[in-house]
Parts: sequence; C-alpha cells; structure tokens
Amino acid sequence: MNKEQAIEKIKKCLRLAKSANENEAAQAFKHAQALMREFGVTDIDVEMSEIIETSVKIPVAIPKWQFVLFEICKDAFGVDGYIYRSLGAGTGNQMAHFRFYGMSPKPELAAYAYEVLLRQLRAARREYIATKLKRVKLAKNKTYRADEFCLGWVSTVYLKVEKFAVGEEEQQKLGIYLNRLNLTSTSKPRTINASSSAKRAGYDDYAEGYDKGKDAQLNHAMSGAESKRLGGIQP
Repeated sequence: MNKEQAIEKIKKCLRLAKSANENEAAQAFKHAQALMREFGVTDIDVEMSEIIETSVKIPVAIPKWQFVLFEICKDAFGVDGYIYRSLGAGTGNQMAHFRFYGMSPKPELAAYAYEVLLRQLRAARREYIATKLKRVKLAKNKTYRADEFCLGWVSTVYLKVEKFAVGEEEQQKLGIYLNRLNLTSTSKPRTINASSSAKRAGYDDYAEGYDKGKDAQLNHAMSGAESKRLGGIQP
C-alpha cells in the first residue's frame, strides 16, 4: 500500500468512525490513526485529498481572451486554477496548461465548459477572419483584430456568469492547497505590436465579438443546473 492508497483507506475508516455502532466507530477510528502514523499522513493530507485537478492545453503565448475564458469557468464552478508549464516528453518543446483545482467533480465540469466554449469561440474566430478580416494583409494586424473580436465574445459570456458560491470551509481548503502548490511565477497575456489603424479598427472588432458572444451555448452533456451557472447559456 502506498501513501495515496493509505489516504483512501483512512478516509473510509473515518467515515465508519461516524457509525451509530460505538464499538465499530471506535475500531475504525483507531485503525485510521494507526494508518496515519504508519504512512506519515496528517489531517491536512486527508483534507487535501478531496481536491482534484483537471488540465486543459493552452498556447505557450496565451492571448488575453483565453485568460478571461479561464476566469469565467473558474467563477462558474467555484474552483481555482493556475498555469502549468513543462517540457514535452521526447521533444523538449515548451508546453502550457490551465489547471483547474477544487472539490470533485467541479474541476472536471469547469474544464468541460472551457473546452466547449473554446471550440465555439475558435469557430467564430475563423469565420470572422475569413469574412471581415480577409482583406487585412499584415499577419500581426489580423491576429490583433481577431483577438479583439475574441475578447468581445468572452466579455459577453463573462457578464452572464452566475458565480458559484463557495463555503468558508471549502475556501480554506483551496487556500491551503494553493499554499502547498508554492507557485512562484505568473504569466502575462501575449502582446501584439499592431499598427495604429489596426488598433482603431479593433474597437469595432470587439463590438462584433461582443454581439456574437450572445450565441454561446453549452452541449447537453452538462445538466441544466450546471449550465445555469454560466448565466443562462443553455444547451
């Protein structure tokens, strides 16, 4: 038995320790204590085991609108998150992920919502580039204006979000988990040195995205109650 398996067994014993049968409860609690001593498990270890992480891959140079989409999904499901960077196995190429963490199954729901909305936004972005931005010649100007469109799109969704209320005890657990992560670096959104004319046009692109974001939807793989957390974005 490794430490992770021991923690699961300890949790089972602690549940049995709440039994109405006093003898059974006492034996279960005693066994839990013995396992904790044997494997060096603390009360905090047991509490932290209730928190899970779910990852979604992101670009190494992250656009601002993806940061906003990340925040939307964290708020909607009462989870927190961070950016994890690593080197690809065998390739050595830098990789990046958004990592949602919280009480199960919330991080999985947040990641699901993120990926569903991201697919819709990417489709809207491709269409916008192919139609409204097809005459833009410079790649940096096209990327900047498409990013502004996306930022408008996610801004609409952000305004619809119904933030999930997290209880004080759960907030404390998430705070302890964050401290244990010992994160030292932060990431800033990518910047694009677009022309002045592209930046002026970006205001209209943002407005177009804001209007298009009203069409955002979630698939039925998420229940009605869970969809409602995204402020009326219905399947």
